[in-house]
Amino acid sequence: MIIDEIRNKEDSTRVQKAIQQPQQGASKNKLPHQSVYDLLPSNANLVRWGKKDDPTCPLCQGRQTTEHVLSSCKVTLSQGRYTWRHNRVLQELASVISTAKGEIHPSSTSSTVFTTEGGVKKWHVGSITINTHSKGLLDGCDDWVVSADLPEWERHPDVIRKTALRPDIVIHSASTQQIIMVELTIPYESRMKEAHAFKE
Repeated sequence: MIIDEIRNKEDSTRVQKAIQQPQQGASKNKLPHQSVYDLLPSNANLVRWGKKDDPTCPLCQGRQTTEHVLSSCKVTLSQGRYTWRHNRVLQELASVISTAKGEIHPSSTSSTVFTTEGGVKKWHVGSITINTHSKGLLDGCDDWVVSADLPEWERHPDVIRKTALRPDIVIHSASTQQIIMVELTIPYESRMKEAHAFKE
């Protein structure tokens, strides 16, 4: 009797957990959608919806819109919050690139061998490069090193450190003497041109 009660309670808990699973995922996808269409509950929107009287930002006293919160509050900028967000995205991007470069294999080279009918004479005709996967930026060598402008990541190569440049990610290969630089910018949609000009 007691065991049945415990089982029923556990089953009920499992069912409730299973029902809540899709809702948790939905809230994760809700933020990007709401930010694109300016539907986040910023103070300016709350005033527009009749839920609040004051549209000002509690940090800087400017008008708190979605754009203001995500990219133009001066107090948030001075506190390093935008830098923190930039670095978290950079960390994720560098990790993905680092994992992907481990999966890249150089193209294999094969030569065609012809043999006479009796198998007496053999000769090779040219060499053909065989691509086993679609051509990508990291194809052709397997010694790519990924460095990021983050404290926990490997430092950029000397050739970059000698310059005044501080790219966010550098992917370099010693064997092919190639360097790929990545610059990350996370602006609000209406500030794309300004952010691009600032990064140049």
